[in-house]
Amino acid sequence: MPSAPLPLGSVAQPAGPPARGTEACLSCGSTDLVRIRMGVAGGRNVVFVSCPRCEHTAWFDEDGDGTPLSSEDVTGIDPAGGRQAPR
Repeated sequence: MPSAPLPLGSVAQPAGPPARGTEACLSCGSTDLVRIRMGVAGGRNVVFVSCPRCEHTAWFDEDGDGTPLSSEDVTGIDPAGGRQAPR
């Protein structure tokens, strides 16, 4: 069951088990990660993950399949043109 959307720009403490894909660093495998849950444009809840060991970062949909999100997925801005991506 998807979580209720967080207000845009809100940051929340993790609740429950980690989102799929955020259990371990995709680069080095460390499980000692910083996880920040946020509300972003479009009402989507995402988890930003940062690894203190190797400094790899990634974004994941809180209710997703564990596939990392692109910056366009998170910001809604097309990096090639700097414009809002269609939704």
